Amino acid sequence: MAGKNKTSLKSLFKIETQEQCQSAIKNGWIVTLISLSITLVFSTIGFFTQTENATLNYFLDPFLMIDVVLMAVMAFFIYRKSRIAATLMFFYFVLSKILQWSDLGNVQGLPLAIVFMFFYLNAMRATFVWHSKYKIVDESLSLDTDI
Repeated sequence: MAGKNKTSLKSLFKIETQEQCQSAIKNGWIVTLISLSITLVFSTIGFFTQTENATLNYFLDPFLMIDVVLMAVMAFFIYRKSRIAATLMFFYFVLSKILQWSDLGNVQGLPLAIVFMFFYLNAMRATFVWHSKYKIVDESLSLDTDI
């Protein structure tokens, strides 16, 4: 097995090359799509069912479709390497978790939230690195051309 390139947890968060930068951005929009899918399933179920469990009702709220739309927009723009979208997604996720834990009165799903947070943070970092090191500027689109 010598010479095989093994992926470690630490290497997932390292951004030193263009490939690592692209990988971090890709991981960011994929994690956003995973979060979007989970929210979509629960909010869709919320249209059809109601329960006495207050915690479950919190997650079965049909108004979470607004979150689905927001995450879909941010996933698209993270895919397009947008620094604003990656930054907004990171802060949106952190603030939504704080709000969720505050509303429910206890911290639930902390390990998964930390994993998602690190992927969002790394995608945000990668978009900034991408724009500072690897973005190719198209000179033909310059506004400084003489007419």
